[in-house]
Amino acid sequence: MKVAMVSEHASPLAVLGGVDAGGQNVHVAALAQEIARRGVAVTVHTRRDGTVLPERVEMARGVTVHHVEAGPPEPVPKDELLPHMDTFAAQLGSCWRRDRPDVVHAHFWMSGHAALRAARPLGIPVVETFHALGVVKRRYQGDRDTSPAGRTDIEKDIVRRVDQIIATCTDEVFELVRMGAASGHLTVIPCGVDLRLFRPDGPAERVPVGRRRLVCIGRLVERKGIGNALSALAKLPDVELVVAGGPPRDELSEDPEARRLMSIARDEGIEDRVDFRGRLGREELPPLLRSADALVSVPWYEPFGIAPLEAMACGIPVVASAVGGLIDTVMDGVTGVHVPPRDPDRLADALAALLADREACIRYGRAGAERARRLYDWRRIAAATLDVYERIARGRRERVARPGASFALPPTPAEHLAAITASLGCLEGELPRLSEWGERLAARLLDGGRLLAAGNGGSAAQAQHLTAELVGRYEVERAPLSAICLHGDSSSLTAIANDYGPEQAFARQVHAHARKGDVLVCLSTSGRSENVLAAARAARKCGAETWGLTGPAPNPLAEECDEVIAVDCGSTATIQELHQVAIHLLCGAIDREVCLRTGTEAMG
Repeated sequence: MKVAMVSEHASPLAVLGGVDAGGQNVHVAALAQEIARRGVAVTVHTRRDGTVLPERVEMARGVTVHHVEAGPPEPVPKDELLPHMDTFAAQLGSCWRRDRPDVVHAHFWMSGHAALRAARPLGIPVVETFHALGVVKRRYQGDRDTSPAGRTDIEKDIVRRVDQIIATCTDEVFELVRMGAASGHLTVIPCGVDLRLFRPDGPAERVPVGRRRLVCIGRLVERKGIGNALSALAKLPDVELVVAGGPPRDELSEDPEARRLMSIARDEGIEDRVDFRGRLGREELPPLLRSADALVSVPWYEPFGIAPLEAMACGIPVVASAVGGLIDTVMDGVTGVHVPPRDPDRLADALAALLADREACIRYGRAGAERARRLYDWRRIAAATLDVYERIARGRRERVARPGASFALPPTPAEHLAAITASLGCLEGELPRLSEWGERLAARLLDGGRLLAAGNGGSAAQAQHLTAELVGRYEVERAPLSAICLHGDSSSLTAIANDYGPEQAFARQVHAHARKGDVLVCLSTSGRSENVLAAARAARKCGAETWGLTGPAPNPLAEECDEVIAVDCGSTATIQELHQVAIHLLCGAIDREVCLRTGTEAMG
């Protein structure tokens, strides 16, 4: 499989900590590498923002970063990139015409806008991960929102047109549904965490004796709530706060947000207890986190938030705003504490209570590490993402075998139930036939006739179920009806197989038991089981009728049977489940006809 990722402003090669370099960069880089480890060829298309960058860079085995010429080859704030997206889309289209991917995965709204313009004319399916929504940003930032005009309209257009949307948290799902997303086109797959780098064991920074340490990690933008954390720190004596993020330490004095935060620290009288580290490398973060008593992550809003996951993976409790993705990631009272955003007093109270309870800190830390390992390993995230790719790629091509591994996962319970519900309609057109079968079978069985049933695997169990309901009792108390399940127990199967071949396992039993006017019910999801086909042919020779329950027709069994109900739906499991429903409908129709013919009253 070939996958094209589009991340117009967030290069997986970018240094983290800048205004426009953060969680999305980490997400794209980690997801691309983990997917490539499974044998997928991944190209990440991102805008060239430097003159010395080569057109293509091999980031890791199987992952190529393509620097696309769109706008000046220099850093441009992401909110000023929209005018360059037409050029970006044209370059993508040219690239994909030469080397067509199976799936395009766009990250962020402008990437989705460009990807759709390039992929739609080529018939390439598009998956979208927004990472942040304009409507949410506008709600919390108001007039300070610098997003270009038309962002929300473009996002709504993307929602309507893409093949699938991957939301990173349940809160985002609610927003997307309000924007018009169909629930069937939404999948929740969270961000992941590098468990090889972020883990509880390993070196930790030293903390001054007599001090407790809190840590904030993230971009230096006002909505991240670091100013609120500073105000809360003023109420916590003997506690220090380390702030990691932003430009390099020696350039912090030139950064407007860093200067604002330093001013808050001075005004609160805590300047000596705040350490602004500036930008740190990824390998520097685990020792810092392990030295902390807690991570403080209190943004005004947060689409997901990777830093809390990294802290949890290191066994550190998290005090987080109850917003966005943090509601899913941080479990209040289990892996940390939720607080309302923009409320320094409540934050101070929560931190004071946590720092006073060392056992809670340890308990939350252990639970957080276990939760990170269980739910947020990038291997798990990559497998779920590949499942989405496989499903939409399969939906866009003919259903034929193709070389290479399949990455589709088994359906979730919710998806399985939805498939059953959607497929039940296949039986509505067969209700007259099932009613007629019930009437005819009741008449024949009451007249001394016999029902035989045969199937393999799960269908064998259904054959047993059908005959047991007739010999026993389904819905009414009545005389037992003659019904035999053609069995495949070890003695019969080996004896017949040794003498006549395994394909005759049922046919020999048909010759033994079937009489003229009897009915053989053949069950097969594929309609191609040789032993069931042989049984149908044997029934014809004996003068018995053959009725089939199969999967999609045409198939060989449907052609061999006198009458057939062919269930045309997706998976083998769903076909078997609908066969079971059909069996119950048939049993009900038989019991009803028995009541009408014998005057039996329904019981229960």
